[in-house]
Amino acid sequence: MAEIEWVRRIYSDGWHNAFTDFKLFKGRYYVCFRNGLSHVSPEGKAVVIASDDLAAWKRACVPVNTTGDDRDPHMVAAADRMFMYVGSVTRPGPGLTGNDVVRVIRTNCVYSEDGEAWSDPVKVYRDGYWLWGVGRVDDRFYGLAYGNEPEARDGQPAELHLVQSADGLDWEFVSVVTKNGSEATFRVTADGTMRVAIRGGDENRFTLASAKPPYTDWRLQDLGDSIPAPRLVEVDGREYVIGRQHLRGPGGPGGPGGPDGQGPIVERRTSIWRLEEDGVVHVLDLPSGGDTSYVGVVQQEDGALLLSYYSQHEVETGEKHFLYPANIYLARVRL
Repeated sequence: MAEIEWVRRIYSDGWHNAFTDFKLFKGRYYVCFRNGLSHVSPEGKAVVIASDDLAAWKRACVPVNTTGDDRDPHMVAAADRMFMYVGSVTRPGPGLTGNDVVRVIRTNCVYSEDGEAWSDPVKVYRDGYWLWGVGRVDDRFYGLAYGNEPEARDGQPAELHLVQSADGLDWEFVSVVTKNGSEATFRVTADGTMRVAIRGGDENRFTLASAKPPYTDWRLQDLGDSIPAPRLVEVDGREYVIGRQHLRGPGGPGGPGGPDGQGPIVERRTSIWRLEEDGVVHVLDLPSGGDTSYVGVVQQEDGALLLSYYSQHEVETGEKHFLYPANIYLARVRL
């Protein structure tokens, strides 16, 4: 039976801290996240905290702090070097959002040999594409980059590209996974099949894509409502997805709220689902609320999962919850 063994707050500074990733590198634990004034704000930067024992954490460094909003850092730990990929977003004005605004997206990469001193940021892949889900399989880097041409406006459909790299810096296109893409992560099974969990670009559906090498012929499966920031993991032969759950109020056809007549979103949780052939089955919720989710995962030798995430369940927020502080948490979960 699934259980949460413990949860602890590991970072809180009165700012909006969000969009985590989590790695074990050279015997030390590292959590990275965006630090800013709100969920979307121009001063966002990527911060790294470190721990030797999962209990005491210290702020190690700020590896990426460009003139744009530096968001959604993702780390890949190789044997001798750790890489971080960060989406840097700039807009014509700090308060401008919406479908009529052109935003410039660039993915920057930094790397470190000790988790403390990092290289200068360098651009990777293409402008207009956000290298979001990254990982390493058999000495090769893979990533899921979503976006479109640099001059595209917010709200336009985004292609999701599978990209690969031999060194973590020079990335090349492999295939289009879907033309309705967004945040996505992957895992590779024992037989080499790549499985990709996708937050739908239209915000309505959660999609699972799968392909065998050379990862150019994708099969897409609709598995229900959208799951923002989906993280795909395997535990004891079962597959799980971890992401944000939207709790909805009463609704009906033609009324306000989500697709298919669902009611409006009234609360949010960071949740875990088990993947079945025809959908997902809810397993448990982490202590969470408001602006939350974006999980990093480290699997321990005994099979338990260490999960980093962010949440507002211990801070006071208003109607526009995304404008208020958020904290970083660490949980140990057994599935």
